Amino acid sequence: MDTFFIEFRDPLFGIVVFFILLFVLSFLSYWWGRYKSVREHRDLESFLGKFESIGEGDKLAEQVQTNSITSESWLLLAQSFEHQGNYEKSVEIYHALLAKNRDPIFQKDALLLLGKSFFKAGFLERSRQTFLQILGNSPRTPQALHYLILIYEQLQQYDKALEVMESLEELSTDALSEKLYLQCRLLISDHRIGIDQKAQQLIALYEEHHALGYMIFEWLFTYRAHEAWKYFDQSLSERLSDVLWRLGDENLDLDIIARNTYLRELFSARGSLELAEGSSIFELDVLIALRRCGVAKSTLQFEYTCNKCNQISFLPFHRCPHCHAIDSVQSIMNLSKERFEENNSLQ
Repeated sequence: MDTFFIEFRDPLFGIVVFFILLFVLSFLSYWWGRYKSVREHRDLESFLGKFESIGEGDKLAEQVQTNSITSESWLLLAQSFEHQGNYEKSVEIYHALLAKNRDPIFQKDALLLLGKSFFKAGFLERSRQTFLQILGNSPRTPQALHYLILIYEQLQQYDKALEVMESLEELSTDALSEKLYLQCRLLISDHRIGIDQKAQQLIALYEEHHALGYMIFEWLFTYRAHEAWKYFDQSLSERLSDVLWRLGDENLDLDIIARNTYLRELFSARGSLELAEGSSIFELDVLIALRRCGVAKSTLQFEYTCNKCNQISFLPFHRCPHCHAIDSVQSIMNLSKERFEENNSLQ
């Protein structure tokens, strides 16, 4: 027994134990890596097998498998098809590349591109499953989390979008505005909350953060115009030109309008009031001059641009449909001929 204890205390014994543990850990780490790689490949094959081809891409997939062109070149070709709007071919190329190239980094990049193609093509469920596949293997992928939020937003599942937002907040420092935006969308869409309560909560959110002014005041002027005027931020007057232009005469606050130069010009151009003789803005100045001459055959039509990417849309938006920026909408005035509804009744 004494001999055993002497050997146990021998420094060589500790060194031997250390190397045995190191060998065991290396062995387990190696086989765990192999197992994880095989499992990820099987998951990917199972994922690709869920979707039938959305185009006649058998020949294209065969070329990807047999051609000597590099995977990176095929990716560039797929992205060019995507820019042209030919999502079927881009998806076929991504599918074929994922089956051909087993490099984990390449597969992650290709899956991101595949998910984006599905999203742009309008296949939201396929896109959702693609990004969930990425997050299953790489949870800390901000792009996948961002697009997953966009998908849930388009599906009007704002509660799920906020759940994903919690993960994105840990990876991004600029997530506060997006979280506030989703909270407002969830509040507006919640039918269990009354209109008056929604109005008070939206006003409280704006006074606290001074963000999402277009979305909040558009809703307020639509459903509670009196409250909108009461808490109106006059710095938003020009951004809300289209909302105010469509506002009924019975919902105008003459005291606020009379104290604001731009609002006086806007409503004088519309013909609701006569508080301005001209304007520094060409469209308003023309309309005011026409009203003073007794001509009421012109009006304003609006287009919308994003102040981040400068893309133009014919419909108002709260999140840019091109670059996905939040609260970036700016209205553009265009002179247009007034359209009167004719009564074609035979009575």
